[in-house]
Amino acid sequence: MSTQEQRDELRRKIEASERRNEERSYADIAREATDDAVEFVKAHPILTVSVVALVGLALGSRTSKGRELTGRAIGFADHLTDLGMAYASGMAGKMTDATRHGGDRLVDFGDDVAFGSRAARRNAAYFAERQKDAARHAGRRAARKTGRGYRDLKSALPF
Repeated sequence: MSTQEQRDELRRKIEASERRNEERSYADIAREATDDAVEFVKAHPILTVSVVALVGLALGSRTSKGRELTGRAIGFADHLTDLGMAYASGMAGKMTDATRHGGDRLVDFGDDVAFGSRAARRNAAYFAERQKDAARHAGRRAARKTGRGYRDLKSALPF
């Protein structure tokens, strides 16, 4: 494509764009701008409020009454900052308390588990010793009965 053809193509695109713009009414343009602004505000609410506040303070500071109000606004912002810091400090304190409480509960749980395991070990040792004693007793009793039976059998034999 030659440069002249490229220029002609570009002119056709520009003319088509101008025709489309002429066909659009100001209401359509305003509606699209409004929709775009609403989407931006929904996507970035904190940024929007911050920018509007800064623009308001900048415009208001240009008048004598505005300078007075700006001083009050700065004082108000200072109070808000103090409240925010107090809130953050309170939340940090609550987190510390919750962490401490959780740690205490964990220590208590560990102590309970250790106590239970020691009790289980004691009980297991006790029952094992008891079974050992019972087995020893049964073996000795069986040995005595066998010895007596052998003795009685031997005394009953004539030789």
